[in-house]
Amino acid sequence: MQVQRVFNKQLGVELAPLGFGAMRLPTLDNGKIDWGHATKMVDLAYEAGINYFDTAHPYHGGESQVFLGETLKKYPRDSYYYVTKLPTWAIDTKEASPRIFEEQLVNCRMDYFDFYMIHGLGEDRYDIIDRHGIYDYLLAQKKAGRIRFLGFSYHGNTETFKRLFANYAWDFAMIQHNYVDDIMLKTGEQYDIMAAHNVPCMVMSPIRGRYLAEPPPQANLDDAYTPAAWALRWCRDKSNVAVTLSGMSNLAQVEENIRTFAQAPLKLTPDEAAMLARARDIMLGIKTMPCTYCGYCMDCPKGVDIPRILEVYNQFKLFPNEFRAGIGYGKLVRDGKGFNKCTECGICTPQCPQKIAIPESLAAVQTELEPLRQRFIASV
Repeated sequence: MQVQRVFNKQLGVELAPLGFGAMRLPTLDNGKIDWGHATKMVDLAYEAGINYFDTAHPYHGGESQVFLGETLKKYPRDSYYYVTKLPTWAIDTKEASPRIFEEQLVNCRMDYFDFYMIHGLGEDRYDIIDRHGIYDYLLAQKKAGRIRFLGFSYHGNTETFKRLFANYAWDFAMIQHNYVDDIMLKTGEQYDIMAAHNVPCMVMSPIRGRYLAEPPPQANLDDAYTPAAWALRWCRDKSNVAVTLSGMSNLAQVEENIRTFAQAPLKLTPDEAAMLARARDIMLGIKTMPCTYCGYCMDCPKGVDIPRILEVYNQFKLFPNEFRAGIGYGKLVRDGKGFNKCTECGICTPQCPQKIAIPESLAAVQTELEPLRQRFIASV
């Protein structure tokens, strides 16, 4: 089976609509990448026509970049696109970007990068772009031919996303986009901004980790395709999505995704789109706290971020990822915005349109999220 490549007019290159993500590769008992299994995955993807291979500085403790570079060496360099990212959290001086970039070229076994991103931008990392000269440095590398296409990956609000497009020129950008986050995280707004700027969208987390592959039974998806395939088809249906990136963990997942992109129709029918919208609404309705995140309860005099705590909790109940919930709540506690700062003054409760008894509800949330924070505290 072959995944049909599509000529992207904005970039002027042919891209397979399915991308290979090297963040969740199979591992051995010691935590290192299982090079034998992972190599078979890359080879199968390449032979099926996939030509967009994505990694990043921290994936698999840095081993992912090395593995991908070594594994792709046997193929002609102009037959695939190597993609990696600059770790924003490691940039604290103007000298850091050049040092890390040069190290990446060596680790990735590359003379240049096809697609290069500023990794994980958001409202909390926007200011470092100019403060540490990141954009200017990378633009110079692009002019020197060491980067073909310059973009960024994003986790943040829409307002900061707008600023990134108002103040800088980008060849592409990558957002977390799927049929749930389209509404829940408002990534549909970010997709629309890219389309308005004629900048192609690369999609990450189309299956939201593995959780859209295992939706609640009441989602009632048609069994003509697997739940994962439905999620991928939703992304592929978007006209400005150039590549839907899937972080595959085994050979079977590669095979299934290739089948989806090789055999399934390009576009969703109106009935299929309506089915996924219904499933999304059902999943968004699975909440133990009826918070709409309106913010009427804010500002808390002690700095507790009430809507965000409830959002972390509700996402945990919808998609029970203990690690994500633990680090999400851990960041709030670290920033002085967790429930531990609450004095139960009760000022917030009368302001809530949903009539949530906020201090009592936060105390209940704390009993579930605090143990997760403690378990994963080293990660935050």
